[in-house]
Amino acid sequence: MTVAELFQWAILRQWGDRRLAQLEQYLSNYLIVPVDQPLCREWAKVRADRQSAGRPISPQDAWIAATALRHDLSLVTHNSKDFLEIPNLRLITPSL
Repeated sequence: MTVAELFQWAILRQWGDRRLAQLEQYLSNYLIVPVDQPLCREWAKVRADRQSAGRPISPQDAWIAATALRHDLSLVTHNSKDFLEIPNLRLITPSL
């Protein structure tokens, strides 16, 4: 999701082919976690649980949370309020 959002941001700002290629090169330095069926199921559970609790979560934030849960990772964020009520999600909020 984050990679898709980066590309959307670049396209909306009308980056040309050269700058998009630079973004792709930059991203090649990082592990991009693939989407699989268990991750999709985790995403659906996060969304459904939050909706049932009357505290809906955006699709984007649900992908981020589900990815962390699926791969047993901590989620680093400055926006912890969107993730606080998700069971078993470990949050790291850096102080500036």
